[in-house]
Amino acid sequence: MSSGPDFETVAFVYSPSDLALLLSLFESEDIFVLPIGRWHASVDPPLTTALGGVELRVHREDADDARLVLASLPPVPFRVPLARFLPHAAWLLLLFLLLVVLAPPPRQIPTFVLRGAVAPRREPAA
Repeated sequence: MSSGPDFETVAFVYSPSDLALLLSLFESEDIFVLPIGRWHASVDPPLTTALGGVELRVHREDADDARLVLASLPPVPFRVPLARFLPHAAWLLLLFLLLVVLAPPPRQIPTFVLRGAVAPRREPAA
């Protein structure tokens, strides 16, 4: 199988946890997915953003079903809101520690390529 014209991109994923959840979701729906760049991301997760994420490609016949599955997900999937019980000074201290001392990798949400956001394909002139 090739990853050429037989496949369509339905999502770009930047987090290993999002990737695992989406792959298992597609597997439970019996949709074959080809994750392009998965092994680069597994070797160096912070590099995933620089590489443009992991591209999830599905067969053309399954593309509409895959987009329906993605459209059924919440807008920011798999995220838990931060607790609001700490005073502002504690949040500022935590933010300082995270940004300056620990410097975590960026957390990006997956990007879904849904039908309404994609320009229609043009047929080649005969």
